[in-house]
This record gives sequence, structure tokens and C-alpha cells, in this order.
Amino acid sequence: MGLDIIREISHKYGSNPNYVLAGGGNTSYKDEHFLYIKGSGTSLATIENNGFVKMSRKSLDKIWEKTYSKEQDKREAEVLADMMGAKCKGEEAKRPSVETLLHNLFIQPYVLHVHPTMVNGLTCSNGGKDTMEKMFPNAIWVEETEPGYTLAVKCRERIGEYEKRTNTRANLLFLQNHGVFFAADNAMQMDILVDEVMDKFKKSITTLPDLQKIDFDVNKIEKIASKIKECYEKDVYVKFTINKEVERLCSSYDSFEILTRPMSPDHIVYCKAVPMFLESIDNITGQYKKFVNENKYEPKIIFIKNIGMFAIGKSEKDSLVVSDVWMDAVKISVYAQSFGGVRHMAPDMVDFIANWEVESYRSKVNLNQKGLKYEKNSKLYCKSR
Repeated sequence: MGLDIIREISHKYGSNPNYVLAGGGNTSYKDEHFLYIKGSGTSLATIENNGFVKMSRKSLDKIWEKTYSKEQDKREAEVLADMMGAKCKGEEAKRPSVETLLHNLFIQPYVLHVHPTMVNGLTCSNGGKDTMEKMFPNAIWVEETEPGYTLAVKCRERIGEYEKRTNTRANLLFLQNHGVFFAADNAMQMDILVDEVMDKFKKSITTLPDLQKIDFDVNKIEKIASKIKECYEKDVYVKFTINKEVERLCSSYDSFEILTRPMSPDHIVYCKAVPMFLESIDNITGQYKKFVNENKYEPKIIFIKNIGMFAIGKSEKDSLVVSDVWMDAVKISVYAQSFGGVRHMAPDMVDFIANWEVESYRSKVNLNQKGLKYEKNSKLYCKSR
């Protein structure tokens, strides 16, 4: 019964792009003895009961009793080994979400973790914590922290402090530059909680992104896309997007500058840490080579002044996901203006996410999933040789 309910909760929110993009987010159900957590890389929109990893809560609780290495990489490896060891018999081939420990902290049976764009307008803003305390006085705020065990430790401390201070169960937790956790006793409570939170955001946001579609010269864009594709050694797909917000951002480098640093881990995982901005279409190859030399990777996002946005992927799926995730960044940069302006991720956190094996695994698995849609004010160009 509980698995059926969390499956339906997962489908409801996982299929709604206002809550989930590119397979991000995770869900869980727990009873007294077991935690059933979404498998890493599994799509919330299509997950079935066997997509959840059954884990021993007793074994997970023992992790808090152990002392791990003070050296970061070694510590994370030790914790990961113990977490994998908490999987029940028959679950060996599955990989539980990296946030498993965090899910197990909530008392409520059902937990939903998502990255709604409106919510991240607040979590990725300079006034995030202060605004959250005014909007949601019964919520918990956790500052930007390395994911995995380190984040779970901090959340455990904050949840414990909150429950001791208020003598109530924590059911709402915001992660700076990341997303939000909802916890509930049943599906109805979950929907009520999510609706209450999102309604407050809709009323609090004063500036909305202008996504009005703009016509473009197809022949001109095809020629530019062809030049971009020639820069890459392997076959690539290029998706072009233009709307009023993208038009504003690509009007000058000064306007684009707000996007030059990532706002959330998803932006790094799917689009790399730095997008590329071209002042003109002259010598695209030379500018591309310079970017690769400076950043040590090929650009996934290219903005061209007064033209629009190009998302590059190794497959159709990849290019569409890259475009959707970067448009999420565009929207967040606008929503954040209602909460004191954009707060970008700290440089050391960007480096951590960029090199984190778990996130790399998640993006690779998610990019193999099916079911894609894209806006009409865009065009997809496939590379062929």
C-alpha cells in the first residue's frame, strides 16, 4: 500500500516540469523497519514499485554511530559502502539515492524532494534565509553544503534542533542553492503541504520571466547551427531557443553575465559550470577552441549576441535536456530578483559537484530515459556526416 502511494506521488510531481526536470529529485516511503528510496537515475515520472530500493532502517541508523575518516574522499567512500550495505537482499543491483540518509531522518512515512524553479528562485537568492523565515516560520533552512554524508549530518543537526525547540515534527526543509524537502503522513497531506508552499511563492514573486515566443530566420539559424556542429569532433545535436527572456540576456555580455556562474547542482551536472557567449558569428571555431582551452571541456550552452541560445548534446535527448535545464537557470535568475537578487553557488562547491562521481552517474542514466517535449520557439538540428 505504501509503495503504491509513493509511486503515485512520484508520478504526479515527477511528470510536472514545474517540479522536476531531467529526472531530478527523489521520493521515499518508510515503515518501522524499511525505507524504500527512489533508485539513482530513475525517473520519478515513470518509476514503478520495483524502481525503489528497499533498505534496512536499522542498518542506516547504525551509520550515525560510526566514526569515519576525516579525509573527505575516504569518508564519503566509507559512508557509501555502509549505505550500500544497508540494501536488503535482492536489491544488490540497485543504487539508492545519495540523499538516502536525509530521507530517513524525517519521521513521516512519505518524503518528496524536488527542485521547483520558483522555490529555487528563493534558495538561489541573496535573501533566501531571511525570506524563508518570514514566509515559512515552521520550515528549516540549511546553508549550501557538500552533498552526501556532510549534508546529511548538517540536516540531522537542524532537524533535531527544530524538533527539540518546537516539540513538533519537521515537514519542510529548504536547501540553499538546491531545492526543498516535503514530508507527510499520507498523499493528501503531501498535496496540501506542496500546494500551500507553492501558493505562497506565486503570491510573493513580483517579477516573472518573459517567455513570449519570437520568430526567427530559420535559414540563418541553420547556417549558424552547422558552424557550431563543425566544431565538435563527435556527432552532436543542436537545439536553438529564442524568447523574450533569452533575447534580453543575449543582448550584451553585461546582461548575460548573471548566467556565467551556476546557481544549482543540476545546472552543472547537465550543462557544465560555464556557458559560452559569442559577441558575433565571425570565427565561431576560433572562439570555440579558446573556450575549450580555458575551461577544459566543450560548451553545452552557447549564447550568441542578438541571436539566441544554442544547446548542444551528444543525442537528441541530451540536447533537449540541456536546453530545458538551462532555461531553468534563466527562470531562476528572474525569480531571484524578488528575493534580493541571485546568489550563485560558491566556487568550491562548483568544483565539488563538477567532479562528483555520483552526480555524473545520475546524469548519464537520466539521459538514457525516453519521453521528450520542447517549445515551438525553438528548433532542433542534428549533426550528420
